[in-house]
Amino acid sequence: MMMHALRIVAVTLAVGLMATACSSVRGTPEIRYYVLAVSTTNSVPLPGPVRIDAFSIDDPYATRQLAYRTSPYRLAYYNYHRWAGSPEGVVAAAVREYLKHGRKDVEGAPFEVGARVRRLEEVDADAGWSGALTIDFKVHRSGVLVLEHAYSETEPADDRNPEDVVAALSRALSAILHALAADLAELESDAP
Repeated sequence: MMMHALRIVAVTLAVGLMATACSSVRGTPEIRYYVLAVSTTNSVPLPGPVRIDAFSIDDPYATRQLAYRTSPYRLAYYNYHRWAGSPEGVVAAAVREYLKHGRKDVEGAPFEVGARVRRLEEVDADAGWSGALTIDFKVHRSGVLVLEHAYSETEPADDRNPEDVVAALSRALSAILHALAADLAELESDAP
């Protein structure tokens, strides 16, 4: 009886060691981290200084895992592809980077830019993958709301992989910020 128990323990240990060896050969996939990189080329000059206020994000996207959509009804998340920080923080950092390049050296009350990210996802379709982004901006100046507008862009990805989708999201954000800056410049030109 004792010999039988020892054989079972030996077989169990051998199976465990083989499983460990197999898993170490395969290895754990590398976690990849992403940020948005906006183009500041041809940015619209802003008619004053800018301050970035609070950014928030809708619940489905409030995770560091990249979100992807395979149908209008299903949203899923990558295990090994993640934002390098909170997604609203990643978007806010890219907005700050874009807007600081477009500032004119003028004095005056700053534009206080706040936003809610309502969509930040990869969209998988038979025709190809794309990056879809929707942001509601609220801009105040001297405590007065001067602009409240929702901007939405979808850009095709060059290839079917998360990194190319993040590049597409970066292009979408660049287009949104170009439109936001143009709207702010128009507000200033309309002012008495």
